[in-house]
Amino acid sequence: MRINNINSDHAVQMFAFQSDLKCIDSLEILLDELKEQFAISEHVYSSIWVVLNEAISNAVIHGNKMNPLKKIRLTVELKWDNFICFRVKDEGDGFDPNSVPDPTSADRIDQPNGRGVFLMKKLSDLALFSDNGSTVDLYFDISKN
Repeated sequence: MRINNINSDHAVQMFAFQSDLKCIDSLEILLDELKEQFAISEHVYSSIWVVLNEAISNAVIHGNKMNPLKKIRLTVELKWDNFICFRVKDEGDGFDPNSVPDPTSADRIDQPNGRGVFLMKKLSDLALFSDNGSTVDLYFDISKN
C-alpha cells in the first residue's frame, strides 16, 4: 500500500492513507527517505520509527477503528532548522491522553498493550495532543547524534 502524497514543498509534506496496518510498510520507506534527506542519525531515526509506528497504529486501531473508509493524515514539517515535526491525525472521536494509565505501574507492567502514548512522550522531544486526542504532533531534534 502506497501513501498518497497530497502536497509537497520544501517545508511541508502531507500524506494520506487508508486505515490499514499495512501502511506501516510504506511509512518505513518514507522515513528512510527522510533519514537520507535530513541526515538523521541512527539514534534519532530509531526513536522516530518507534513513535510513528505507535502513533499510526493507534490512529488505525483506536481512532479509526480499522475502518478502511477513514483516512490517516500525516504531515511532515521541518521547524526551526533542527526539528522535524510529524502530525498524525485520524478521523476518530479522540481520547484523553492524560487518562491513559501508566504502563510502568506495578498493576500494568504485565499488560501486553497500552504503551503507545507512553512511548510517544518518552521517545520524542515533544508530544502534543489536540483535537480531543485525534491529532498528535511529535517533535524530534534532528541535530542530535
